[in-house]
Amino acid sequence: MTQETRFSRMEPELRKANLIEATLVCLKRDGFQGASIRKISAEAGVSVGLISHHYSGKDELVAEAYMAITGRVMSLLRDAMEQAAPNARERFSAFFRASFSPEMLDPQLLEAWLAFWGAMKTAEAINLAHEHSYGEYRAELRKILNQLAQEEGWEGFDADLAAIGLSALLDGLWLESGLNPGTFTPDNGIQICEAWVDGLQAGGRRRFRLQTEGC
Repeated sequence: MTQETRFSRMEPELRKANLIEATLVCLKRDGFQGASIRKISAEAGVSVGLISHHYSGKDELVAEAYMAITGRVMSLLRDAMEQAAPNARERFSAFFRASFSPEMLDPQLLEAWLAFWGAMKTAEAINLAHEHSYGEYRAELRKILNQLAQEEGWEGFDADLAAIGLSALLDGLWLESGLNPGTFTPDNGIQICEAWVDGLQAGGRRRFRLQTEGC
């Protein structure tokens, strides 16, 4: 029995998972431009026609791979928060620890992410996947920020704006850590994020008041 015959008899979700893993391997190795459907099919051990049966083209396949990898990241972050104490500050700490865990700082994850980012401007399907995943990521931050605001008794707090700021800080630290690992340690990254929340609690929240309040 050929590998493709075995592949065709897999459960649909398993077939897709196999293709997504092959896509990630090619993205890490060849980048978005170099990761052709032909190379992905060879990595998965199936024909180009079989991939075309499931996907309209490379953009759709890469977009699904993007969603799969961001789904893993969100599961890791949510699992960490669920194991923490229910108050907002402990949930933040769990979120930060998970963000700088070995799984999140895996160099191969960074390589795949850079490939996704490089494709967003030219591939609408991948851009839409990015918007969805980052919207989900910011929604988690917004949820904890709203919880913190409620626990602290803040009024007129713009959690959306604060979530954008915190997300940018986390992205910047994660990217810097991946590109220049010697710049700071994971513990330093956690410390920086904790200090951001310290500043918010100490009075920086006033900078995130809703614009409807005026100056």
